[in-house]
Amino acid sequence: MLNEMQQDALVEIFNINVGHAADILSEMTDRKIELFVPDIDLLLCKNLTTAYLNSCIGNRSGHIMSSSVNFGDEFNGKAFLLFPSSQAKLLVSLCLREMEEDGIVVLDEKELLDTEFDVMKEVGNIILNSVVGGLGNILVTKLTYSLPEVEMLFVSSKNQLVLLQDNIYVLMLKTSFSIENTRFHGAILIILGMDSIKQLICKIDDMLEGQNDFAF
Repeated sequence: MLNEMQQDALVEIFNINVGHAADILSEMTDRKIELFVPDIDLLLCKNLTTAYLNSCIGNRSGHIMSSSVNFGDEFNGKAFLLFPSSQAKLLVSLCLREMEEDGIVVLDEKELLDTEFDVMKEVGNIILNSVVGGLGNILVTKLTYSLPEVEMLFVSSKNQLVLLQDNIYVLMLKTSFSIENTRFHGAILIILGMDSIKQLICKIDDMLEGQNDFAF
């Protein structure tokens, strides 16, 4: 639903913003953290099946760790940061430096502790605020957003995600996240209504037209 130029423009914009988020996380953890958005797509919510989402983030168990924020004012929606539960646990362990002497990460397969949920909440807060802030910059408007909510979800490969019900469009930002030599794959979903997506596409087209005016 986005043409190639619109996709490229959004990828470039969001990579700048998640790059800022990675810098903040690197300072907080004193570890080299990189975050990229290699691909963006705009889909109708009804076309974003759990099977497609699971394939994008490499999820096999059906369990997903979700951090989400609502944002609003003139432009409104909801943004989700999603990781397979196993990768979320590994990410938390690396952030908390829970390492054995031989350098192998110690994973606890039981439910995440409160401190671990707090880590995911902080990671989600930094990344999603950067992404939502990027939307605000595109639209030249200040967006307000809620505190992040973190939860463990089980999604069936046979059913559509419950979190997408009653919504129209979703921006799918595939993410590549690395801490030192450990790489994770996740997704950022931005749920938008008809009016909001029209605003966003119009603004991107205006930006592209402005660039073309200076092309020789």
